[in-house]
Amino acid sequence: MSEFQAVVFSLNNQLCGADTSQIQEIIKYQDVSKVPDLPEFVDGIINLRGKVVPVINLNKRFRLGDIDITGKTKIIIAKTENSLIGFIVNDVIGILRFSDEDIEMTPGVVLNNDNKYLKGIGKKDGMLISMLDLSRILTESEVEKLDVEKLAKEVK
Repeated sequence: MSEFQAVVFSLNNQLCGADTSQIQEIIKYQDVSKVPDLPEFVDGIINLRGKVVPVINLNKRFRLGDIDITGKTKIIIAKTENSLIGFIVNDVIGILRFSDEDIEMTPGVVLNNDNKYLKGIGKKDGMLISMLDLSRILTESEVEKLDVEKLAKEVK
C-alpha cells in the first residue's frame, strides 16, 4: 500500500489537493505585476527571491468565479519541468496523508481533454477533494506563452 501527502486548498468553496512533491513552497499572497496579452486566468508575475514566477488564478482557470483576496489567500509555488509557477488559492487547509484506498479514479463522465490535470478524487474525513496534477494545469501552448525569460523582458 502506497501513501502520499497532499496540500489541500480551497477554491471558492471547492476542495482540491496536490501532491507535496510538486510544491516548492506556499507564500502569502503578494501583489502581482500585470503583463499584457496573457490569458485571462494568468494574473501576472511575481518576483520570488530574484526569480520571475508567472501566477495563475486557479478560480479563473477552472471557471469558478473571481477570488476575493483576503488574509488567507495564498500562492502555491509549484515546480514544473523547466520553471516555477505560482497558483493563487483562497486558502490552504493543510497537509493530509492519503493511501490508495482514499483515492478513487476520476469518473469517466467527468474526464475530458480540458481537465487532464484531474488525477482522482480523494476521500478524507467526509470531504471530497479533487486531486490535481499541477504540472498539467496548463496546456503546452499556454506554457509557451508563459516563457519566464520573455515575461521578464516585457516587464522591464
